[in-house]
Amino acid sequence: MILRWTLSTKGMRPHGQLRQKLQQKIRKLETHLEHFPPDAVFLLVQIAALPKQAQFRSALTLHLPSNVLRAEKTGSDPVPAFDQAIKSLLRELAVLKSSLRRESEWKRVARRAAIEGTRAVAVPA
Repeated sequence: MILRWTLSTKGMRPHGQLRQKLQQKIRKLETHLEHFPPDAVFLLVQIAALPKQAQFRSALTLHLPSNVLRAEKTGSDPVPAFDQAIKSLLRELAVLKSSLRRESEWKRVARRAAIEGTRAVAVPA
């Protein structure tokens, strides 16, 4: 899947190392988004220089068919700030995929036994 994305910068120009890191992390994000429809997924990358604080803010907004995920991090350099933001976005995406798959309901025999107050008995195959 090829992820559609846009880079927006404020108060700075993206240099080669930053663009290379963007490409690398977006390819990693694409592997986690394989099962979503490609035309319904969009990533907005915003990197802004904060001159009064001498820091950079990296904000990622991932538009999915069912949700919009956002991660925002600040750092003294734009590359680590972006790296932290993408890690945070990947964690949010993992939680969303888990809830979409309803992983919390997978162990049904044990849950049913706990609800009923009886002991679960495994059925031989």
